[in-house]
Amino acid sequence: MADAEARPDFAAVDAGDAGDLVSMMDATDAWPAVQVLRAWVLDHADAGDKVVLDVGSGPGTFGGVATATGAWAIDLDRSFTMLREAQHRRADARPVLGDAAHLPLRDGAAHLVRAERVLQWATDPRAALADLRRVTTRGGWTAVTDTDWGSFTVQHPDERAPDRWAAAALGWVPHPRVAQELAHALIELGASDVSSRTDTVVISAWDPDDPTQHDGPPGLPLRSIAAGGAVADQPALAEDLDVLADRARHGQFRASLDLVTVLARR
Repeated sequence: MADAEARPDFAAVDAGDAGDLVSMMDATDAWPAVQVLRAWVLDHADAGDKVVLDVGSGPGTFGGVATATGAWAIDLDRSFTMLREAQHRRADARPVLGDAAHLPLRDGAAHLVRAERVLQWATDPRAALADLRRVTTRGGWTAVTDTDWGSFTVQHPDERAPDRWAAAALGWVPHPRVAQELAHALIELGASDVSSRTDTVVISAWDPDDPTQHDGPPGLPLRSIAAGGAVADQPALAEDLDVLADRARHGQFRASLDLVTVLARR
């Protein structure tokens, strides 16, 4: 299983330099698949001129997109550092400090409540999902996006390598398949008009000789993910990293993973 130090420690961001984590979030914000799914959520939820709550907002990128559509966006994160970053980037940011499982808002506070790649890290994803629903107004929408780490794959000349990396990804994230449970969990909580979509992220750009990309391509921390692999697989994963880096230098790197988004009416 993964060494805890190899995981992004969202709870301890304020204790140190959050630069690497902010950069990783900026990189994933720029993925075309992420931009498409966010636009889909905002369009289907008809969030213009309504309150939108972004749980686990990070540097506030989604809040900026929602505000541009006319929504009244609230950025909620458990990190002071992330909220300060959102305020630095957006004069209209409305930061709220809080945790996904214990949201410091009244029942029915927002028309659209969304969390992206948050539940996979939560102590209790079901409890967090229930609280997201609690603060969604009647007739409003809850939207949840998470990574299906079971879909993660890398292209490698060794046909056994993709299985090693898939297993490592499943060991790196506390709840690697929570994305597959979202629709059923929302229905159990009483949701209606449940819609879902799956978007595939394809990553082909990586400069392993760039110090800022030492951990992997922007948004995909390969070295950290490798730490989630079994002890017996660590030597092979280390060799895989060298091969993948060399392929990247020749423009031959490719990795992909699926993001599942579920939108449901309260």
